[in-house]
Amino acid sequence: MAVQTTTRLPLVLASVGIILFVGALLHQMNGVPSSLRSSSKGSFYDIALSHGTDKVTVHHYHHMYQKYLPPYRPKPLKMLEIGIGCDMGYGPGASYFTWLEYFPYVDLYFIEYDAACASKWAANTTGATIFTGDQANITFLNQFMRTAGTDFDVIVDDGGHTMDQQIVSLETLWKAVKPGGLYFCEDLQTSYWESYGGDPANRGSKRTMMGFVKELVDDLNVVTGGHKRKHEGVSLDLLSVDCMEEVCAFVKKG
Repeated sequence: MAVQTTTRLPLVLASVGIILFVGALLHQMNGVPSSLRSSSKGSFYDIALSHGTDKVTVHHYHHMYQKYLPPYRPKPLKMLEIGIGCDMGYGPGASYFTWLEYFPYVDLYFIEYDAACASKWAANTTGATIFTGDQANITFLNQFMRTAGTDFDVIVDDGGHTMDQQIVSLETLWKAVKPGGLYFCEDLQTSYWESYGGDPANRGSKRTMMGFVKELVDDLNVVTGGHKRKHEGVSLDLLSVDCMEEVCAFVKKG
């Protein structure tokens, strides 16, 4: 999602008890336009552009997604995206409809911080299950996994983009990725934006998501020299880290 350089409202840890459950019985085929479910043609770029998501306009994430996602298209998969787009000028739902069309057999979940927005749009998002809470709240994320499961093929972080949100989400939700699955983190440019807790001078004076990514790459190589990994909760079963412009893909060992 497009991000603003102005400071966001202070994050308040969402009450774990506030979970908006939308369309649980409508996940597989019901409640989703048949025109979307039946279509599996077109590249990710073409489909995303048709729905107006900034994933392919302001950003160029299609290069990453077209590299990794095509093998998942013809088969059922379980997917989570953090953020339904409530802070977007064009409103939520652009990536929601993109994923439904791109993956005809997707079992789609979202985590959204803005509970009021999620509730308002519930009638328009019956093809997904939406949980509301703060992605930087470990207690909330653990409850999400207890409810939604830990068998996701694909997770995409397009949430609040702050350092705590991005790092905590990867550290916590990594266990929800299936062996061989994928975790993507978008909007990594905020690691250099002070308003998001980033480090503009890139001097390592702050804990940033890009700093965390670099440490994961160290973890993939350091053990051959007899040194201890820094982030074993992720790196022990991490196969690879692949970064492009403003986005990284983390591939789990199969």
